[in-house]
Amino acid sequence: MKNQKDEVLSFVTAEQAKGRAIVEILNNLKVSKSSFYRWQKEKVLPTLKNCEAPKTTVRSVTSFELAKIDELKEANPAMRHRQIQGMLQLQGTYISPTVVYKHLKAQGKVEFYERRAAPWDEPFYEIYRANMMWGADWTQLRIGGSRWYLLNLIDFFSRFVVHFEIVPTVNASHIRRLYESGLANYNIPLDWHLKPELRLDRGSPNTANVTKTFFKDIQADLSFARVRRPTDNAITERFYRTIKQEEIYIVGDYQDEKTAREVIGEYINWYNSERPHQTLWNFTPQMAHEKNNKTELLKVLRELKRRTWTDRKEYWLNKNK
Repeated sequence: MKNQKDEVLSFVTAEQAKGRAIVEILNNLKVSKSSFYRWQKEKVLPTLKNCEAPKTTVRSVTSFELAKIDELKEANPAMRHRQIQGMLQLQGTYISPTVVYKHLKAQGKVEFYERRAAPWDEPFYEIYRANMMWGADWTQLRIGGSRWYLLNLIDFFSRFVVHFEIVPTVNASHIRRLYESGLANYNIPLDWHLKPELRLDRGSPNTANVTKTFFKDIQADLSFARVRRPTDNAITERFYRTIKQEEIYIVGDYQDEKTAREVIGEYINWYNSERPHQTLWNFTPQMAHEKNNKTELLKVLRELKRRTWTDRKEYWLNKNK
């Protein structure tokens, strides 16, 4: 097949030198123009790659920046390229996720990842500030060989974990205590008229009369997810996927309740304050919660890019002198 391609390319070149049009030649050979130009490109491209030295500009990534990528990947082999990019961003260096990916891929350090298909009819909620809507749910964990439950309260705007509880069983009193503790963490009085709306599934502790009466008495809104629609509480479910993969499944069985509270508490503190979040432009939930404004977050990102590009420009200008 390769020889046939070479023969076609040679024949077209020779006929073109005689003054014939390429379209006429290809039509007679019954070869499409797209195939011809692709074959031509495949033949020329390797030669160009071997002959031409890579060009650098004032915005080209420096060797020092590439070394930082390697250093972070070596220290955190389980992290994917977007997390590496976020860690660099938190350290004050902006390198685009694409550059990080290409650099890691060239070294064979990109693991296979199969993305799940997006669910249909996913509802959209415009949450424009912190403490506007919280989500709550619970998941299983094992302590001393027994089943326990992790309850958490998460802010839909910033993905900040507001509060968590570890209990042997779940009932309506735990949902009430979880919400009250979240309000107390932000000094929000029970009679305040702008209390966060709480998103829950239709589990029995959530739909119990005790729960409904409590929220009615304090004039707070309950928002129930639809039946068999986990995407209605997707942010909470996504957090559980993260903490299970990065913490709960790794430990497997916690020694006792005190150990579980300490270890999971440390993880949640790290998640809030240090772990970059892709939805938040790789800033942390704590930073997004404190800024409480997406425009301000984007301003910080633009300034970080500008400063990085300025430093990179100075590096290459000094290097090329």
